[in-house]
Amino acid sequence: MPKIRNYITQDDGTTTVIIENVEIDNKTSLLLDNDLEVECEVKLVDPFLITDKQRRKVFALCNDIESYTGQPREYMREMFQDYVTFLYGYDKHISLSNCSREQARQVIEVILDWVFHNNIPLNYKTSDLLKNDKSFLYWATVNRNCVICGKRGELAHYEAVGRGMNRNKIEHYGKRVLALCREHHQEQHSSGIKTFNNKYHLNDSWIAVDERLNKMLKGQKVNFIY
Repeated sequence: MPKIRNYITQDDGTTTVIIENVEIDNKTSLLLDNDLEVECEVKLVDPFLITDKQRRKVFALCNDIESYTGQPREYMREMFQDYVTFLYGYDKHISLSNCSREQARQVIEVILDWVFHNNIPLNYKTSDLLKNDKSFLYWATVNRNCVICGKRGELAHYEAVGRGMNRNKIEHYGKRVLALCREHHQEQHSSGIKTFNNKYHLNDSWIAVDERLNKMLKGQKVNFIY
């Protein structure tokens, strides 16, 4: 998405801005290369309103729920929005057309909790869309669903655990983990963590070990509370 990085207010009241990540076609490039100006329309995005990506996440999750359970996606979406409206005490029903980013985040988290609690398999494209969503990454890891493909997985360490160390006896606090299926876990080790992270865009995705994950890594029983 194009973003304004800097601006200067001119004497006539207008503003000159620097915009990055703008896609232009060959014709536009040719005009600019010949020092010709190109008119454009700039539409500012409200930083507090729901984003298009958040909407796509909600619809993708509800599509996967419908595919697995048969429950209509619109019915499920409205149910989750009603639940968040009640849970947080909002005066008006949450609408994905104009709700805040915070409200959209709350809806997504509620759907994710429901999805993992009910073992709903996620489409690969849905998992890819949610790859940098911390709630998705955490619950996928806790439930041992590969964050890349959704298959049954195992807990993979970002930082290597020393050879000969008994993982059931050491504390894992300060480490980072993700759930990866056997194939992706093997790929992580064979390709190296840097190459693996770059390939699947996981550089900022690894989850810090908390009490629940520490117990899981030590093979202890964990009571799941959603």
